[in-house]
Amino acid sequence: MGRTLAQWLSYLLHPVVYPILGTLIILEALPYYVNSRLTILSLALVFTGTYIFPVAISFLFYRIQLISSLEMKEARDRRWPYRVGAICYYFTASFLGQLGLPKDLKLFLLGSASIIIIHLFMFRFSKPSAHMAGIGGFTGLLLSESLKYHIGFLPLLALCFLLAGFLGSARLKLQAHSPGELATGYFSGIIIISLSLLLG
Repeated sequence: MGRTLAQWLSYLLHPVVYPILGTLIILEALPYYVNSRLTILSLALVFTGTYIFPVAISFLFYRIQLISSLEMKEARDRRWPYRVGAICYYFTASFLGQLGLPKDLKLFLLGSASIIIIHLFMFRFSKPSAHMAGIGGFTGLLLSESLKYHIGFLPLLALCFLLAGFLGSARLKLQAHSPGELATGYFSGIIIISLSLLLG
């Protein structure tokens, strides 16, 4: 895999895409009825709470030199953005929980916040891959909802496993993580999201 392709895969499969994808799966593919206006509102809120706010605040941290790079290659650069991210996810989940939406959406976002918090504590000795946690968490969503609702997500799951392999290779090519950090991120995503949805 060339370096350019590895960079493109890292951009396309960035962790910020999965809250939106997960929201779409929960509101459109599960056996719930949510009207189109509420679906659009939910997507807008998730996009704002899990992307706009965290990215804007990370940019502010960069401007005031609290972090040295927006790419956050060093674990120390991720500490403050991760704290903010966890808070944003928590409040987004709590707000959506007041709108009469499927409980799974709140559980998915709270599970995502839990992943961020756990990774934050792990920064003392490791740097788990956020990219792999993202695709792992989305895979965990598909797995758990398949079990709960007997929905055939097999083609999507197969695609996720394939993309996870490519993404892991891309992150190794870019020397962003060690194999252990990739595995930690991936399996923490699958396990935490699956448990959040199955036990919540």
